Amino acid sequence: MREDGHLHGRTSHREQWGKTLQAARSAGQSDNKSRSATLHHVRVPQRQKPHHGLINQGATCYLNSVLQVLFMTTEIHDRLEPKIHFPDQELLKIFGHLKTTTCETTGLTHSLKIDNVYQQRDAAECLEMILHKISPRASEVFQGQLTYTIKCPEGHTINEETNPFWTLPLSLRDTQDSIFSVERGFQSVFQTKTFSGDNVVYCNECERKTEATSGCEMTEHPQILILLLKRFDFDYSTMSHVKSDRCVEVPSVLKMQARGSYFGLLGFALKWFPCC
Repeated sequence: MREDGHLHGRTSHREQWGKTLQAARSAGQSDNKSRSATLHHVRVPQRQKPHHGLINQGATCYLNSVLQVLFMTTEIHDRLEPKIHFPDQELLKIFGHLKTTTCETTGLTHSLKIDNVYQQRDAAECLEMILHKISPRASEVFQGQLTYTIKCPEGHTINEETNPFWTLPLSLRDTQDSIFSVERGFQSVFQTKTFSGDNVVYCNECERKTEATSGCEMTEHPQILILLLKRFDFDYSTMSHVKSDRCVEVPSVLKMQARGSYFGLLGFALKWFPCC
């Protein structure tokens, strides 16, 4: 999602073509005499360029999904530094090939030191590994800052720390709804939480244990926000990983209520886990 004060939307060529035909039919039905003149001004959308895939080396679906997302995120392409960082060079090669044909990823797996291409890995971890290894000028497009604060009822700051982030995880297990709302899940990250009962904390200024509230604020917004939908979680009652099969509702716009900023949807990955 791109941060902006305006809304961004993308209309598919199929939708544009449907609107064009509808406009032409309406014009023809309302006035047959002017049909040719009306159709003369109807612009037919250009044919969409075909997209190309990446060759699976064995179980590298996780890598391919990440690379397709980065390929479509053109904001980072000019920020890559192939003369300084070897992974940047390999990424630019892949991006160049994807414009015209299907291509391999062997050079990139070597630069990332992925030795076993038959081992399934987590796509989100792969993304962070790539962002660690490429030029900081490119990875900073996705970087933001989160500040966590704990305060006592008297307003004293018990603890405050600020950490950088590249992805913002949203757990699908945090709600019992049959449909998970990305918008509500996003807002819940910044909701105030309370420490009470057995969870009271010590305040140095009050010199005693006390109830407290904790909050999270995005003090620095990334240019492009990556939301990670955590379908897999660990169930301590069964001591095993479980997968949520909830439907997910994805909005076209996310609003930061505290600052009034907007993130417009650029796209989403349907598979963030190995599908081999």
